[in-house]
Amino acid sequence: MAIFLLNAKYGSAYEPPAPTGIFTDVPIGYWADQWIEQLAFEGITSGCGSGIYCPEADVTRAQMAVFLVKTFGLP
Repeated sequence: MAIFLLNAKYGSAYEPPAPTGIFTDVPIGYWADQWIEQLAFEGITSGCGSGIYCPEADVTRAQMAVFLVKTFGLP
């Protein structure tokens, strides 16, 4: 989901900056670490609470709607 959103926003050549380890459940080296952290940096997500992101959790249709609104600044 993080990769999908950022590629849709910036194009397929976009590469986010290196991760710093802001979520305790997304270690540096996780396959989507830099993408997840970029979503947080841009204010698109704050994770699922208490410093974690829950990277393996399913995204509901309602959550995806919020992600789309925040990513693209939709009304």
